[in-house]
Parts: sequence; structure tokens; C-alpha cells
Amino acid sequence: METLSKITPQQRSIANYRKVGIEIREEGEIVVIAQRKLVNGYILNQKQLIERAKKIFPDRKVKPFVFSLDGSEITLDWIGSKMDEFGIKRNDLIKQLAIDKASLSLILSGKVELSKRTKASFFYYFLSYELNRDLRA
Repeated sequence: METLSKITPQQRSIANYRKVGIEIREEGEIVVIAQRKLVNGYILNQKQLIERAKKIFPDRKVKPFVFSLDGSEITLDWIGSKMDEFGIKRNDLIKQLAIDKASLSLILSGKVELSKRTKASFFYYFLSYELNRDLRA
């Protein structure tokens, strides 16, 4: 196991980025940087990822991969638990997500399958509540 004194500044930067959900690895002459998870809800675009990789590997070509939502975790149970967690009622969803009452009832009863777009809407809706938790308190 390497001691802290043997870790290069480059390795330290890569390790620090890993802690916040950003993976950086070398693939031959190319540096691959990918945002694998959201930490504090912060999403980086391709330009921002490239800038970060260039600080560590200034003379290398960079291939960025932006955050991609994994919708498999977004289920009716997940939506229900988030509604409970934030004290959100159906009427809140109707108004704030611009979903009509009948459509929301079909979604929450499981009669209509959650599409990728609907899952993304719920994910980012609840993410905004999570990020603004302190403001609401």
C-alpha cells in the first residue's frame, strides 16, 4: 500500500475526483473522464469535465462522459417514499409537474408504465427538493 508521501499530485487529484463521483482514467493516449454519480446534485457538462481533466493531464486528448441517469431506481415505491420524505401531496405534483389529475392517478396506480421521460421528471423534481432542504426548513 502506498504511503501518502509517495502519492503524486496527479494521483491525489484523481482520488479526490473519485470521491465526488468523477472517474478519471488513462486509455492509451486518451484520458477518459466520466461523471458516474451526483454529489450534492451538481451536474457537469462536457466542457467542465474536459477542463477538469486538462488540469491533471494538460497535454492529453480528453474524452468526456456526462452524467447519465439510471432510471431503474425510479419506481412507484421510490416516488412514494420521496413524497413521504418531503411531505409532498398529489396536488403538489399536479401543480408543480404540470401533470393532470387523471394522468397522475394512472401513473401512481401503476396502470401506466413509467416512461424514461416521466422517471427523469420525478428524479429531478425530487432532487430539487433535496437540494433545497435547508432553504425550506
